[in-house]
Amino acid sequence: MDRNDSIVQQTGAKLRHFRLRKGISQEQLALDCDLNINTIGMIERGQKNPTIFTLQRICDGLGITLATLFLYEGDTSAPEEQTIQHIEAVLRQLPPRDLERVARILEELVNFGQ
Repeated sequence: MDRNDSIVQQTGAKLRHFRLRKGISQEQLALDCDLNINTIGMIERGQKNPTIFTLQRICDGLGITLATLFLYEGDTSAPEEQTIQHIEAVLRQLPPRDLERVARILEELVNFGQ
């Protein structure tokens, strides 16, 4: 396997990880991204090299950024890092007003614990 194949397979595995973590099927992700379910499956299996535009659509459907996708190292990361990534994915789905409320609540929780 050459380096390009490895990158395509790693990217597909990361997308699958985030899809499963979100608890949605390939079919639901395909609907959310306006892509064919076969395309999602081939990308996850590393059989198709998606364009950056397709990756952006999938990341939008998963509620993550491209940076999160490419920086994610897998399940070997520390548990607290996985928790932070999960919180980030949840926060990205909130409207701005709710996001500001959550930020204030988090600040209060942190200050309360000190």
